[in-house]
Amino acid sequence: QQQLALAAGEVAAASAAAAAAARVVAAEGFPAAPSQVAVAAAKARTGEAAGAVARIAHQVHGAIGFTREHDLRLWTTRLWAWREEDGSDAQWNAELGATVLAAGPAGVWPLVVG
Repeated sequence: QQQLALAAGEVAAASAAAAAAARVVAAEGFPAAPSQVAVAAAKARTGEAAGAVARIAHQVHGAIGFTREHDLRLWTTRLWAWREEDGSDAQWNAELGATVLAAGPAGVWPLVVG
């Protein structure tokens, strides 16, 4: 139950990041700087969540999902592949870090709150 609660927390965090990015893009347009930051944060967060949820799912199933007897392997291998599409978590986190550093101390808060 503890592991399932952790997985649910990861799903909720990823969902919130994606929904927030969608709201910012709808309000600002995709090329706007706040949209780029929101999308980068959402991509990085959902990728991290996908990895964590896949790991937890295999733990909960006693790692049987790595065998041909269980369809879990089909879901998690696809999650891992999607996580790397359009840049890895590390690439998006590096982009976010560069954006924050470029904004400087006075510009960080406006990046966070839009």
